[in-house]
Amino acid sequence: MKIGDYGEALAGTLRDLCPAPPEGTPLHRVARDARDMAGAYLSDGRAFLAAGDLMNGLAAFTYASGWLAASLSLGLLSGEAVPPLPAFQQEEGSLTGERVREKRARYRKMLAGALEALECSPDPGSPLYPAAASILERAGALLREGDHFTGGGNEADALSSYSHGHGWLDAGVRAGLFRILHSRELFTVGPL
Repeated sequence: MKIGDYGEALAGTLRDLCPAPPEGTPLHRVARDARDMAGAYLSDGRAFLAAGDLMNGLAAFTYASGWLAASLSLGLLSGEAVPPLPAFQQEEGSLTGERVREKRARYRKMLAGALEALECSPDPGSPLYPAAASILERAGALLREGDHFTGGGNEADALSSYSHGHGWLDAGVRAGLFRILHSRELFTVGPL
């Protein structure tokens, strides 16, 4: 699939997603924040594509899709499922070379660091504990998937996996499912 096509599919999904919790509740605010974050990164992705920067467009779209997928899994948003990460086709002048390898390596380091910086916050007896653990599992699986793509020389899909995984973690942090132990700068939360 081409990067722009994935962005448009994601935009269609975003249009149809609504906060599930009742208005005025804290969870409604979390859902609205998640939708807004995904929308901002979708907008960034479109701007990158318009400027001919497919690499950063890909990273922005897959980060946004991670936010949405995590938020749907938590029941914060209601609507259709997020389009799954496709295998991205190589596009003219785009996703090869040192610049992409450097970005892929940086995103891998960020995702691995984010996984190490978090611990589940809810009490183990709480229904939210398995949800937090599931997000950690999903992000860990995306890290391994990205490593597999890297080993095969597929920089685009590796970058996609790492970015998507970080979106899952960031959404979980914003939802209050994790305690940040260190490296707070890896997440979209304010300072203490």
